[in-house]
Amino acid sequence: MVKKGKAVKQVATAAQLLERAETLVDQLQPELAIKFFQKAAALEPNNSEIYDAIGELATEIGDPHTALQAFLKSIDVAPKHNPGKYLYAAQLVQGEESEKFALQGIEHMSASLAHVPDHLDESKLLKKQICDAYCSLGELYMSDLCDAHDAEAKCEHYLQEALKFDLGLPDATQAMANFRLVQQRTDEAIAFLDETLKRLNACDEHTMPSLEFRIVTGKLLVEVEKFEQAAYVLEGVMQEDDENAEVWFLVGSCYNALEDYDTALEFLERCDAMLSKLQKDMGDEFELDQQLDTVRSLIESIKQIEPVGDDDGDKDQDME
Repeated sequence: MVKKGKAVKQVATAAQLLERAETLVDQLQPELAIKFFQKAAALEPNNSEIYDAIGELATEIGDPHTALQAFLKSIDVAPKHNPGKYLYAAQLVQGEESEKFALQGIEHMSASLAHVPDHLDESKLLKKQICDAYCSLGELYMSDLCDAHDAEAKCEHYLQEALKFDLGLPDATQAMANFRLVQQRTDEAIAFLDETLKRLNACDEHTMPSLEFRIVTGKLLVEVEKFEQAAYVLEGVMQEDDENAEVWFLVGSCYNALEDYDTALEFLERCDAMLSKLQKDMGDEFELDQQLDTVRSLIESIKQIEPVGDDDGDKDQDME
């Protein structure tokens, strides 16, 4: 008798694994997609695009270790391909190591840019990436590396370089405004903020920066006491996300400074309600007690300036 052999399990090819991974990405299952990309990478260890895909997905889901290892492998396999991976890597490390990766990315992107005609979209994309990278380097010397002996000079250099690749978007001008405020050169900061606001107003759905960027812009406008403009920017943020208690507080503070107390109370009391609910839900894990006290203190101070019900009383007197 002939013995029946065991069924041979069919091994998926790299192409099949990649197809499955991309399907999972479309189905919003990034964790599972990463596993299939990793299996494909084991079959095609010199395919840097697979590592880039793993790195980008891992960054999105908040897995910095997996992301960094993937980008480092991609850099090792194909250092010149997709230089944007250097900028991802720069965001995943700190200090001088971050600076090193950003500068390597800029070097490769600049080399690519030299061979791309200005009118092509690829040229604009490279210029934006280079501009963003220089802005990040400037911010690095206002944060992690702020104690370096040449921090101010480095920051100035990097932000001036950013302006050379500026495409009229608000990133570079906001970074310069922030730097000028750090230097206490307020008049220059205001000029850069005015330009930032002008550029924000000109953005469309494709070029509009993130909510976080616009919140920072609002905070900088508050810092230079441009309260009306700050409220305008921050209320634009609230049209897209009205669940951020800090934004409600900032807008309320702006209207308080503008002496529009009724509107200020509306925003501040909403902030109070949001933080109070969070406090109740989180219990002992709530860590915003100081912020909640600040909100309530400001509400009380406004009510002392303009007690609730005064308007109605004035109207009654006028009718008499």
